[in-house]
Amino acid sequence: MIKLVTKRTRKNKKYNTKKLAKGLDNIANKVAKRGIYVVVKADVGYNLIDHKKKITLVESHPFKRQLEKLCAELNKSKEEPRIGGLQRHIDNYYKHYNDIQFYKHTIRTSEDKVKVFSAGSRLQDSLHYLKQAKYHICI
Repeated sequence: MIKLVTKRTRKNKKYNTKKLAKGLDNIANKVAKRGIYVVVKADVGYNLIDHKKKITLVESHPFKRQLEKLCAELNKSKEEPRIGGLQRHIDNYYKHYNDIQFYKHTIRTSEDKVKVFSAGSRLQDSLHYLKQAKYHICI
């Protein structure tokens, strides 16, 4: 039977521990400056949460893909997020979506022609506002 060498023949390297500690500290500080943003499924739509501060930045976003793109951009940047009026556009989107459902129901069930025509014109207005809100959300 052949005996194998069991002792190490190379010397251990001596590292500069102060330099390593300083480098690790610099890396940790750079990572700590960035926020951690996460997309979470909500009751209605999706929420964007700042995981570090435990606050919700955007509530009930209707489109997951768009919110994930925004989340990726926020995770890359070192600056504070500037969401702007996104939440206002999301609220506007859901308001007009609900109005459209109401107008469609009114058109289907009503026998009064005045109600049907007024609901039809309001339906067209709400469709326009819905498209505008969706445009602003998806940018």
